[in-house]
Amino acid sequence: MDRKCEALLVRLSVVTDQGGRKYMEDLTKVAVEPEPVEHESTSNETKQNPGGDGPCRPPVPAGDTGESPLCAGKNVPSITGGENLPRFVVHSNRSVGYFAVFDGHGGREAAQFSRDYLWEFLKKQRGFWSTCDREVCAAIRKGFIACHHAMWKKLPEWPKTLTGLTSTSGTTASVVVLRGNRMFVAHVGDSAVVVGVQDDPSVPFIKAVEVTQDHKPELPRERERIEGLGGSVIRKSGVNRVVWKRPHLSHVGPVRRSTAMDQIPFLAVARALGDLWSYDFYSGEFVVSPEPDTSVMVLDVKKHRYIILGSDGLWNMIPAQEAVSICQTNDEESAPCRASSARQLVNQALLRWHQRMLRADNTTAIVISLQEPGSSADDLHHEEVLLDLTKVSQCSQRSTLRANTHLLQVRTCQLIFIWSMMSLSGGKKSNFNFCMSKLAYKKLITDWMSQHSVPRNCLKNSKFSTSIDSDRTIESLESRHLMGGSLMLRHLH
Repeated sequence: MDRKCEALLVRLSVVTDQGGRKYMEDLTKVAVEPEPVEHESTSNETKQNPGGDGPCRPPVPAGDTGESPLCAGKNVPSITGGENLPRFVVHSNRSVGYFAVFDGHGGREAAQFSRDYLWEFLKKQRGFWSTCDREVCAAIRKGFIACHHAMWKKLPEWPKTLTGLTSTSGTTASVVVLRGNRMFVAHVGDSAVVVGVQDDPSVPFIKAVEVTQDHKPELPRERERIEGLGGSVIRKSGVNRVVWKRPHLSHVGPVRRSTAMDQIPFLAVARALGDLWSYDFYSGEFVVSPEPDTSVMVLDVKKHRYIILGSDGLWNMIPAQEAVSICQTNDEESAPCRASSARQLVNQALLRWHQRMLRADNTTAIVISLQEPGSSADDLHHEEVLLDLTKVSQCSQRSTLRANTHLLQVRTCQLIFIWSMMSLSGGKKSNFNFCMSKLAYKKLITDWMSQHSVPRNCLKNSKFSTSIDSDRTIESLESRHLMGGSLMLRHLH
């Protein structure tokens, strides 16, 4: 295969809603970074398939930029040794995109930890930047497990349960990584990923292809794995759940085989990150597995139209085929005030929760629409951005790429920066008022523009707002801050 394949141009929208739940446990992350490749002077391990099961793609030549440090995010704990990691140079002509949905349970701590650190763990794994698909998938699996094990160190800091036990927090995790024309998918849990495929350009029908399969405890392979580790699955209120075996609350002293145990039907997914309560000391394994299923798909912009990531709040109400049709219909709508595809999906899901007189679950949708080369940003909705992965962003050592990328193609020069609310907890809907004057707010923007060489005439006739509409929750702000840093960039009408 020609390794000089063009990268992707995608239109992106991200929307999340708390629904009728008391807490918001759905989180998302989007990151765009330069794609590094292993230095040619490193070992030959990445030039061949370590498993010997078929050839790997040929390695990509190193760029002309010379050896350069990666633009890294925050430092994270690592359980893997870094002394043998290969050196990297930045690939000179494209970026890599990372898109993730996390649906927490038992508290949002595991989802927050995964949102903050999973991408960093993936990038640290040997083979992740390889040109061999098999090596990349293996590295992704190792990254998930590394992130999962790192939660042990944070467990004492997480809130205890009402009965005083250690936290039972866990999360689903569905990840899409776009590199060149390849889409790598990894997931644990039931936050599904769907691709819209148009097999025949002359036929307007776009078929939904479910890339992931929910990790439900009743699946034969999952039940067999769980029972093989000494666990069990019990059906409660019509839902199969992984059983939490724990000592009676009145038990004092070490746990032995003779200790009387409570068997509580607990979790409706068989795989997740977190859920450290499921560790089986006799087998040394987690009954709720952190190991993801992985897959890779070669994308063709003339055939593959949409990539949709969503939490179960979305997929429990909207079938995959209908979700793709909603996106297609929305794109064909010519009204200038149309909502983004992600907004349409979330609104439709919430409506159906209401129609069925059910308390709506946290609902999240990420819609990635693949664009033909040369597409402009003129017709973007204000909740959408255009990410050009054929380009590489400039990255200084002082700031993360996700906070200052130029890949966001905006319709006008009007920019507004909104301080990220990532550190807020509780997830309750509320008005969000900035504690700063318009003058200070304008200074924040002008300082940033000066630092990143943005023309100051972009501020001419710009309007500066000091509040956010009350119907925009803190969580939706979190999901739409696309760069994952302390500032969120979005464009106005």
